[in-house]
Amino acid sequence: MKLVSRITGEEIEQGRTLRAREGNAAPHAWRFERIHIHRDGMHRVHVSRPGGRRGRIHRAFHPSDFGCEVRVEITWRRTLRHALRHTWMKVDDYLLAGLFALVPLAFFEHFHWSDALMSLLGMGHE
Repeated sequence: MKLVSRITGEEIEQGRTLRAREGNAAPHAWRFERIHIHRDGMHRVHVSRPGGRRGRIHRAFHPSDFGCEVRVEITWRRTLRHALRHTWMKVDDYLLAGLFALVPLAFFEHFHWSDALMSLLGMGHE
């Protein structure tokens, strides 16, 4: 999710000062903290401003109060593609490592068990 200005179309980063255009937030300048989903399912902009002795005052307003909108990026495809690629790379690495591990094992068995295998098969020295 990202907060985008309707006027300029640019993304608003966290920590940036927002000036309210309408609603209850109008007379103050607010610092953008984060975006969260309200109980009604709509997005709200969590903002704060200095509050004197009490520290900072935190509130949540609708993005349109600041002349903004929330854009939701569809990232599940990218996440799935990354997970599949990562899984395949691991499988490929393990297959290659297994292949390299079998080569010394084959040489070991060939030289150390060759006499036992030959006598077992009846091809021993006569």
